[in-house]
Amino acid sequence: MSAGNSFTRFETLFPHKPPGQRVNRVVVSALALILSAILFTLWLYLFLSSQEKSYVEQRGYRLANEETFNKFLREGSNRSSVQALNQLLRDRGVAEVFPIRDLLRQGGDWLELGEPPFAIPPRDQWSNIVKTLTLVRDQVIPLIGPVTVVSAYRTDAYNRKLATEDQPRHRDFCGLDLIPNSNIGKNELAEELSTLDARLGPDSNVGMGLINDVLFHVDTCGYRTW
Repeated sequence: MSAGNSFTRFETLFPHKPPGQRVNRVVVSALALILSAILFTLWLYLFLSSQEKSYVEQRGYRLANEETFNKFLREGSNRSSVQALNQLLRDRGVAEVFPIRDLLRQGGDWLELGEPPFAIPPRDQWSNIVKTLTLVRDQVIPLIGPVTVVSAYRTDAYNRKLATEDQPRHRDFCGLDLIPNSNIGKNELAEELSTLDARLGPDSNVGMGLINDVLFHVDTCGYRTW
C-alpha cells in the first residue's frame, strides 16, 4: 500500500478540523457545562426549598409547626394525654383561647438549646393555666389584639438552659410568653401592659412584663411587674 493511500485513509477516519471549528467546539462544550451547572443549582435550590421546615418564623421566633406537633402526638401516649388536657380546658371554658399545640410549646429557642419543641405538664398542674388563659382572653387580647404563644409549659431540663426569672411559672404551667400578631411596637406595647397592670392592681395576683422587644410574659401565680 502506498504512503499516499495510507494518509488518505487516516484523513478519512480522523478528518482535520480548521482552527475556527475547534474553537467553536470548545466554546459549545463550555457553555453546555455552565448551563448544566446552572440547572443543577436551580434544582438543588428548589429541592431544598420544598423540604418542609419544622417551624414557622414569627417576629424572629422559631415556633414549632403543626407537622412537628403531629409527630409529637405519635410518640408514646402523648395523643391521649393531649386529648385529656384539651377536654379539661373545654370543661373550664378556655379551650378556644389558643390551640392546644401552642400551650405545649416550650419556647422559640428549642433548636438552639437542643430540647424537644413540645412537652406535656404533669396532670396535677393542668388547672394552673386556666386563670392565665382567662386573663389573656378577657384582658390582654381586648387591649392589644390577638397574640401568639412562644412559650408555655417548660420542663426542668429546658429551664436549666435558660436564665430567666419566670422559670417557676412555666414549670408549674401557669405562665405564658406571648408576642402580638399585630405590628405594635415595643414602646406602645409597654404602655398598654403598664395600663393593664395599673387597672388590675396587686390584688389580681397577676405577673406581667416585657421580656425582650415585643415578647412579654403573663401569669396568675403571684403579683409582680417589671
